[in-house]
Parts: sequence; structure tokens; C-alpha cells
Amino acid sequence: MPTLRGNYKFTLMNKKNKVILGQNFLTNKDIARNIVDSCSFSADDHAVEIGPGEGVLTELIAGNVKTFTIIEIDTFYYNFIKGKLNKFNKTGFNEVGVPAVNIINDDALKFDYAALSKKFSSKLRVISNLPYEISGPIIDKFIKEKDSFSDLTLMFQKEFAERLYSKENDSGRGALSVIAGLNFEITKLFGVGKLNFNPVPKVDSTVLRLIPKYFEDADFSWASSSQFFNYFVHQIFKLRRKKLRNSIYASFFGIPPDVKEKIFTCLDIDLDKRPQELTSMELVQAGRQYDDYLKSAEKKYNNNHK
Repeated sequence: MPTLRGNYKFTLMNKKNKVILGQNFLTNKDIARNIVDSCSFSADDHAVEIGPGEGVLTELIAGNVKTFTIIEIDTFYYNFIKGKLNKFNKTGFNEVGVPAVNIINDDALKFDYAALSKKFSSKLRVISNLPYEISGPIIDKFIKEKDSFSDLTLMFQKEFAERLYSKENDSGRGALSVIAGLNFEITKLFGVGKLNFNPVPKVDSTVLRLIPKYFEDADFSWASSSQFFNYFVHQIFKLRRKKLRNSIYASFFGIPPDVKEKIFTCLDIDLDKRPQELTSMELVQAGRQYDDYLKSAEKKYNNNHK
């Protein structure tokens, strides 16, 4: 995955020009400007950038928002960006008690976004060109802390991005598509060709905008935050190329096959469909039925073993 700073693990080859083995730096400043401009940052925003690298996006944001928190796990780049942006903190601290630019040497997967949002009494606006190897885990993290965010503008490997915003009947639709789609409104902004990076990677990238979603419907609200529904969807998609009448046998071994079939047929869900053909509504309804059945079975078991 092309990133502004490459993989988390690196080998320094040339300290003068900071060439790092295995990294792919965004070289097209027009694209960097397009990414930042798409955010329309204002002087009231609390922005967060993950993995700034050499600061191609960073220098376009600093000084144009109320606070700017930069999270960098690599000590080298942490010090590099800190030195580069010290000028923005010469005026001291702002009214929320932190520097206008606050650079943190931390792991984005462990960082407490909720605490930062609470500190500012405001939702965060995240921008990042994410390393591919943490794309899945960081989306899980963002889902768990989605109340902390106003929006997230993220660049992913093209194939991963396509999975993320896939809808029913799309070939790339999977469990991640369903869970992410319940929690965020996901919009493709534009693609970024691999020739805009140095060294040139093997894949293109895509910039997405994620805006947290909330539901008045009780079932959808439950599904968006339920660990059980997350597990249910992953189970259903274990054999996503198989028809439901076959794939459901590979999931939830504690539920009799006839019960599983009945759950889908009672919801008028065709068992000849494949998992990626199911709508979010169908998955939410089936997930609720599975959850109700298992809770009822557990209650019956406990009553019989008192």
C-alpha cells in the first residue's frame, strides 16, 4: 500500500534525503492539495492526521485549524515532523490548553480518540494515508470510537477501498462491507494512480470519505454496535460464494440446520441467494432472529440446570 511514510517498520538508508526502504511517498503535490481541499477544514476544526511521513498533507493543514493532532509511531518521523512544524507553536497554547499543533509518538491502533474528543468537547476530523497492513484493524477501531468523529478522509489500497464501500450484489461485498456500511456513510472521492508515488508501488489507491451513521430504527441501531451481529455477519460470509442453503451449515453449529433455514424462509429470504446478495436489512433481520434464538436457548438451558 502506498503511504506518505510507508510501512511502520523501516530501514533508514539515506538520512540526508530520508529515503526509507520499502516506503512509497506521495510526490504529486496537486493530489495532496486535492485531498486537503476536499476536507474544507475551518478555523474551528480539531484535525487529526495519522502517519504524516514527510508532511506532504501536514504542511497544508497546520495553521488552518483550531488544533492539529499528529500521530506518528516511527520515532524518526516523529522527530522530523516535530522539527518541521515547531513554528506553529511559537505563539504558545490555545484556549483548549494544548499546542495548536500537537505531535504524538504513538500507535494509531492504540490511541484514545474518544479521550481526545472529550478533551476538546468536539468531534474530530481525521485525515490519513493509511498503511495497508493496518487498514482492517484501524476501521474496526474507528467503528468502536465512531462517536468521536465528525468525518474521516482516508486513502486506502484500491482493492481494500472497493471492499469497504461494496453494496449488495457487488462481487467484493463481504463482512467488512456490511459492518462498515452500517456505521459509516462511505463515499469514494477519487482514485490516485500508483505513478504518483515514489518508489512506484504495484497498486493504485483510492481516497474515501467516511461519515458516522446513526439510526432511529432499533434493529439497525443494535446491529451497528453489536458484537454479536459482527460475529453473525462474519459467520454468514464464511462461504460467501456458496448459496445460503449451503453456507449456513458452516456457521453457528449450536443452531439446528432446520432452525437456521426457518429463520431465513420466515423472513422471505431466498436460500438460493449468496451472502453478498443480501441487503443490510435482510442481514439485520436475520441477525436479530439468530440472537433471539440463542438467548432463548440459553435461558431454557439455565432453567433446566438450576
